[in-house]
Amino acid sequence: MTNFYSRLAKYYDQMYSFIDYQGNATKLHKIIQQYRKSSGSSLLDIACGTGTHIKHLMGKYQATGLDLSKEMLEIAQEKCKDIEFIQGNMVTMDLGRSFDVITCLFGSIGYLTTHDDLVKAINTFSKHLVQGGVVIIEPIFTLETARDGSMGIICLDLPEIKIARTNVSRKEDDLVYLDFHFLISTKENGTEHFVDPSPMGVFSRDTYLQLMQESGLSTSFIEPGLAKEGLFIGVKN
Repeated sequence: MTNFYSRLAKYYDQMYSFIDYQGNATKLHKIIQQYRKSSGSSLLDIACGTGTHIKHLMGKYQATGLDLSKEMLEIAQEKCKDIEFIQGNMVTMDLGRSFDVITCLFGSIGYLTTHDDLVKAINTFSKHLVQGGVVIIEPIFTLETARDGSMGIICLDLPEIKIARTNVSRKEDDLVYLDFHFLISTKENGTEHFVDPSPMGVFSRDTYLQLMQESGLSTSFIEPGLAKEGLFIGVKN
């Protein structure tokens, strides 16, 4: 898990305030209703972060969140007080129950950098689905869309802290390094600089679809998704 998610958990929501979580949740609900065959409403949001998607879905689903970062989960729990949040790994989780819906959004699947881990995670997703349940995976990119030299910037200007995050991505074999550079300024510590390479696994659409099919899911890839990339949909046979 990359360092900045825990280090900057307190400011994560402000840094990503430009994301239309409400709109995403509305789209997601329509997709779930279209593909889900089971009758229940239990939902597991894997790599849930600070729980903002759950916040907008909890009126429609009995939601549970899972994330690696304790700090992110603490923010999520404050935001969604009656929701269960679990610290865990998407590759190795064993929750002892199944769900009607599993989501893994905002490119979080990309933090799996090996084919073996991707296989294990997708098998784990399938294991935690009821028959007729649906899993929705949103990659940050696929082999078909990954690009070398993509640039980005996010700035946060608050009275107590100034944050600038810039990056130029670089592709090396089956990985894309996002190479986030952070400048963080506070009165107490002055200006700090740190780098988070954020390596992301690059897999083809066919690889995702094949692995999902091999795990017992009927699969499809739909465009547009919630953001730039499409969505992988799997329904438990």
